[in-house]
Amino acid sequence: MSLNSTNLKIAPAPNLQEIIYTNANSYFDNIINAINLAEKSIDLEVYIFDNDDLSKRVVEALIQAAKRNIHVRVLIDGVGACTDFYYIAKQLLKAGAEVKIFHPLPWHIEQWRLSLSHSKGLEKFLHLLASINQRDHRKLILIDQRSAWLGSFNISQKHLPKKYKGQHWRDTAIEVTGIDLEALNIAFEACWCKWSKKQTALHLTKTPFIFNFTRSLRIEQRKRLLERIQKASEKIWITNAYFVPDKHLLEALAYASYRGVDVRILLPRISDIFFIPWASSYFYGRLLKSGARIFEFQNRVLHAKTLIIDDWAIIGSSNLNRRSLRHDLELDYSLQLPESKKELAKSFEVDLNESEELAAKNFEQSRIWQRILGGILVFLLARWV
Repeated sequence: MSLNSTNLKIAPAPNLQEIIYTNANSYFDNIINAINLAEKSIDLEVYIFDNDDLSKRVVEALIQAAKRNIHVRVLIDGVGACTDFYYIAKQLLKAGAEVKIFHPLPWHIEQWRLSLSHSKGLEKFLHLLASINQRDHRKLILIDQRSAWLGSFNISQKHLPKKYKGQHWRDTAIEVTGIDLEALNIAFEACWCKWSKKQTALHLTKTPFIFNFTRSLRIEQRKRLLERIQKASEKIWITNAYFVPDKHLLEALAYASYRGVDVRILLPRISDIFFIPWASSYFYGRLLKSGARIFEFQNRVLHAKTLIIDDWAIIGSSNLNRRSLRHDLELDYSLQLPESKKELAKSFEVDLNESEELAAKNFEQSRIWQRILGGILVFLLARWV
């Protein structure tokens, strides 16, 4: 999970509003309504864009906005773009929207013309091949430079309840208004226009929005994360979809628990990537021995990414794994309002009621083969997970 590149405390803007979403219907209904009411611009950046009933609603709203002469830009990751995304892109382009794909998969030649890279032919193929492990995992909708929506929701029906043809994934997002959103605009433009990352990063320090698109930012953010864990005095409450910590993060969490900090980690029992719970379980023994409490969310996919350390809390797209810490573009937000932090903590406690706590005494005798396989996968796929 990434951190801000500064230790300075930011006073909340006087008109700041933060609305936390855990209900997918409410989240997407309000997004579509905001798109319909947009007056100037819409920037949408997302990792996964499926072709389903929900995405059709979003696309239709974007098309109508473009026809109203709203400046619409859509940026999708190459892995997350559905196989027939090019058909969706053509609809948007015809209406006047702009569409780009972040690092299309090299063999999806039909998507090359939408790539951010201006290279051609073999040069483009080699560039995309070399960039195949670098993904845009951010989820952002920026409307009129006045409201921002970010978190773990993709444009996918999977997040909706089953009665709406979804899979009822558990996610968290936030809508932010009444605050300077220029940092989000700069970060989006840097990706869209391929600006110099080092120069851009200089403008993104004093903001509650958290970015990780330069090597220096990643190093600094990881350092700050470890510092926060090491200095925690009350609680560390983690909700994460893909928990594959490195050695230093694992030891920091274990030591915090040894010191008496209330360390609770909420992870999925069921994942959209079937082997992720196996990989995560490889680390459970060390944490349980330290006194940390591990809960597994039951019956549906847990896809949310939130973190609470004492009075500091964030919502975003970052996972506690190597992908987020080293490879993927991520976007998180540090909550500024006390009531928002309380709401996120309450939501965490509610989720525990839908979860099963692992018993430290019985863990060593449970799921032995899954844990062995998980350890092997962590070793073999270290660069990818």
